[in-house]
Amino acid sequence: MWCLVNKLSKVVIYCYEDGSRGRDALKHILGDSQVKSLQLDGYNVYMYLDDHMVDIEHLCCMAHARAKFKYALEQGNDKDVAFILKLIGELYKLEREYEEGKLSSGQIRLCRNNLKTKAIIIKLRSKLDVLLSDDHPLRGDLMEKGISYMNTWGTQLFAYLNDGSYSIDNSIAERFIRPLAGERKNSLFFGSDRMTRVSAVYHTIISTCKMQGVSVLDYFKRFFSEIVKGRRDYEHLLPLTIGLD
Repeated sequence: MWCLVNKLSKVVIYCYEDGSRGRDALKHILGDSQVKSLQLDGYNVYMYLDDHMVDIEHLCCMAHARAKFKYALEQGNDKDVAFILKLIGELYKLEREYEEGKLSSGQIRLCRNNLKTKAIIIKLRSKLDVLLSDDHPLRGDLMEKGISYMNTWGTQLFAYLNDGSYSIDNSIAERFIRPLAGERKNSLFFGSDRMTRVSAVYHTIISTCKMQGVSVLDYFKRFFSEIVKGRRDYEHLLPLTIGLD
């Protein structure tokens, strides 16, 4: 199951591609959509974006990078890991300040590219360069994975600085995929391709209602009321078009 979130339109879409996790599934889902940017984790099928979707800005998820270093810190009290986590934490602190200050996307972009932010990133990059040097002592596997992830996806991890409407991570998609993952686990999967598609439609409606800030119950009451009246113009019966406040 794939979960796509459009922050600007406040739409959440779940797609089932017959169990496929390959890049062709992502290509099929996106189709000819005019997409400005895509924010994803470091799953390998996304690598093709930089080669074949040159007009789409590719962003990676800082939360995934942070998680890898957190696991490494739990494995051993490494001062280098703690230092990297501290710097990432400073970046997140700045993001919270922008959110709490209700800054516009233009203001956020200016703030993200000020000297304070650049100083944090320079420290982070310098530490990575030291850790990647040939003469640096061996480190644990989890630390190695964190360093490799941040080094490989460095450009995409910091692409959020390019636009104030971008997010530092894709945690919003993670939050929306969590209920579906819980449902799948509790019911021992979906039973068939058909029921998986039914679940995708159901969660698309529920999650989009949440994004739109409308009551799920009110939406379904209105939807079925209109269906009973004979309406079949489904594009006008979506949570964002049906006319609920």
